Amino acid sequence: MATAQDEAGPIGAKLLWRLVAPITFLTLLSSLDRANVSFAALRMNADIGLTPEMYGIGVGTFFFLGFIGFQFPHALSQRLLGARIWITTWVTLWGLAATAMTFVNTPTEFYVLRFVLGVCESGWAPGIIYYMSQWAPRRFRASSIAGSMLAIPLSIIIGGPLSGLLMTIQNPVGIEGWRFMFFVEGAATVLCGIGAYFYFRNTMEEAGWLNDSERAWIRAELARDAASAPPEQAANFGAVLTSPRIWAAAGVWFTLLSGAYAIMFWLPQVIRALAGGNDLEVSVLSALPWVGVGAGMMLNSWHSDKTQERYWHIGLAAVLAAGALVAAALAGPTPAALMLLVLAGLGLGGAQGAYWALPTSFMTGGAAAAGVVLINTVGSSGGVVTPPLIGWILQGNESIQAPIFTVAGFMVTGIVLLLIVRALEPRGGPPAAEPVRAH
Repeated sequence: MATAQDEAGPIGAKLLWRLVAPITFLTLLSSLDRANVSFAALRMNADIGLTPEMYGIGVGTFFFLGFIGFQFPHALSQRLLGARIWITTWVTLWGLAATAMTFVNTPTEFYVLRFVLGVCESGWAPGIIYYMSQWAPRRFRASSIAGSMLAIPLSIIIGGPLSGLLMTIQNPVGIEGWRFMFFVEGAATVLCGIGAYFYFRNTMEEAGWLNDSERAWIRAELARDAASAPPEQAANFGAVLTSPRIWAAAGVWFTLLSGAYAIMFWLPQVIRALAGGNDLEVSVLSALPWVGVGAGMMLNSWHSDKTQERYWHIGLAAVLAAGALVAAALAGPTPAALMLLVLAGLGLGGAQGAYWALPTSFMTGGAAAAGVVLINTVGSSGGVVTPPLIGWILQGNESIQAPIFTVAGFMVTGIVLLLIVRALEPRGGPPAAEPVRAH
C-alpha cells in the first residue's frame, strides 16, 4: 500500500512543473517588463529628453504609486473573475502597457505608461501566492514561493543580454533599438497572457493533468493543514500599527528592497560608468550581479532553514552587501569593481532570501496578515523613494561613487534596524526549533 510520503514526491513534482513553473515564467515576464527600462535608458533618456532625476521619478515614483495603490482592487478582481480570467486579463494588460513603451516620445508619456504598468502589475505577487495556496499543501508551499522569488533575478540574468541584443541588432522595422526591445518583449507577454486562458484553471477539480486519486490526496493534505493551523486571531490593525518591532522589521525590508530597486533601475548606467562598452556588453555585465542575487537568495535561505537561525543570516549578508558596495565605489572603473558588485548582489540576495522567516516567526493569525501587508507596503515604498533619490544625486554630481555609497548606507541602516528587532524580542526569545537535517 502506498504511503503519503510515496505519493508526495510525484504529486509535488507534477505541481512544480505544471503549476509553479508556468507561474514563475509569467513572474519572470512581469519583472522583465518592469526592469527592461534600465537597459533602454542607455539610449532612451537622451532621445526623449529625460534627465537622471526625471528618469528616477518615472521608473520609481510613478510606477510604485500605481503598484502600491491598486493591490486591493486586484485582490477583489481575482475573487470576482476567478483565477483563470484574472491571470489572462492582467498579464495581457501589463503586456500591452509594456508594448506601448515603444511609442513613448515625451517625459509625460513616460510617466503615464510607468504608472499604468504599475497598476497592471500591482496585484500579481499576492494574487499568485493566494492562487498557489489553493493547490499546494504546506509541505510544497515554501519551494513554490521560493521559485517565484527566483524569477526576479532570473529576469535580469536572461533578460539583460536579451535586451542588449534586441537593442543592438539591425531590426526589420528600422526603429531605434530600445523601441524594438520594448515591442518584442511586451508583445511576448501579450501572447503569453492570451495563452494563459487556455492553460490555467480556476480549481484543481478542473485540471485535466491531475487524476482523481491525486486530487483526493491534495484535498486531504489541505484539510490536514487547515486542521493543524493555530486558531485564527482577529487582525488587530491597531496593535500592528503601534508595534515598534513590526515597524523596525518593516524598515529592514524597506532598506533591502531599496537596494534591490537601485540596482534594478540604475545598474546598467553604473556598469557603463565603470566599464564602458556598447549596449550589449553593458547588458551582459549588468546580469552578473544578479547571478549573485539569485545564488545568495537560494543558498542563504536554504542554510537559514537548515539551522533555523535568522538574525545572523540576514545581518551578515547585509554586511557583505554594504562592504562590497563601498569597496566597488572605491575601486573605480576596474574589473575588481565588477566582481565586488557580484559580491554585493550575493549579500543583498542572501538577506532577502532569509528575511521573511523572521517577521512571520513573531506574528500569528490575523495579526500576521496585517503585519505582512504593512511590511510589504513599507518595503515597496522603497521603489517610490530610492530611484528618484539616486537620480537627484546624479543630477548634481556626475560621480558614480555617491549613489553607490547611498545604497551601502541603506544596507547599514537595515543592519541597525535588525539589531532593534532583536533587542525588542520578548525576554526568553522564541521557542527553540530543531535544526533541519539532511536525510
